[in-house]
Amino acid sequence: MRLDEFLLTTLNKYSDSRPRSQQTQVGVSQIGGCRRQVWHQLQGAERENSTLQLPALMGTAIHQLIQDAFVDSIQEEMEDYWVETELEYDGIKGHVDFYLPKLGAVIDWKTTKMRNLAYFPSTQQRWQVQLYAWLIEKVHNEKPLTVSLVAIPRDGDERNIKIHTEEYNASIAEEAIAWYRDVASMTEPPTPERYAAQFCQHYCPYFGKACQGKGKEKSEVTITDKPTIELIERYIEVTSDIKRLDEEKDSLKAFLEGVEGVTPEGVKVAWSQIAGRKVLDEEAVAQFLTKHGESIPYKQGMASMRLSVK
Repeated sequence: MRLDEFLLTTLNKYSDSRPRSQQTQVGVSQIGGCRRQVWHQLQGAERENSTLQLPALMGTAIHQLIQDAFVDSIQEEMEDYWVETELEYDGIKGHVDFYLPKLGAVIDWKTTKMRNLAYFPSTQQRWQVQLYAWLIEKVHNEKPLTVSLVAIPRDGDERNIKIHTEEYNASIAEEAIAWYRDVASMTEPPTPERYAAQFCQHYCPYFGKACQGKGKEKSEVTITDKPTIELIERYIEVTSDIKRLDEEKDSLKAFLEGVEGVTPEGVKVAWSQIAGRKVLDEEAVAQFLTKHGESIPYKQGMASMRLSVK
């Protein structure tokens, strides 16, 4: 067995043995995600797909590190606090990462990527932390004051941590509960929301007989999720801005042709010659190899997904 296979097999066995991995009940973190996946879980469908788990394992490791740090380092400073506390009320179950009763502060740690920070937090993440506060209110009869989401980028450092704080608002939690109740009331599985080759086959445990995700055929599904629609509209705006800015940049570059020196503010302008890219003349090589009864050997790159929003 290769070393990477040995590592991942060991990590996956550890992950699968954890109580939260064996949990069949829908958790707070899933509310606001894929409706079809949540529906299948509510129906007790068989989990037949082996998903990619490394990002989740890294998130688990960071959560455990934070928990250990708090338990070992701040007990004397903060006598009254909750760490990784499980709560359940009216069929809604969740694990509160951190709660300070004296401040009424609910805190949830989120591991992410640098590229996702621009749209942090998502509606699903806000629903999640508001639901934690709602659970605290219902189970312990005390009303939290604020909820916070702390994004920790796996590919960043201390300077890139991002924090979002807002007041606890029970109506936001109730939006999430309404979403959950709506999915639970469905008698037929919702339409797949993700593209199979890009997402479902890698991250959905129900991908297979239960769900194939969206295929290559044209989809006529109407997107009604407001946060998703807002992101689609923003994508169109950003694409338009990039095109406009590229054109403006080319115009400025043409105007500055030949200009060199330093501005009073210390901005240095300089031009330098860059050698043209050297590429293989495939036609000449093909003629040579054909002459000798050979063909050009190609190396197939990894497939990627192209997004079309128009």
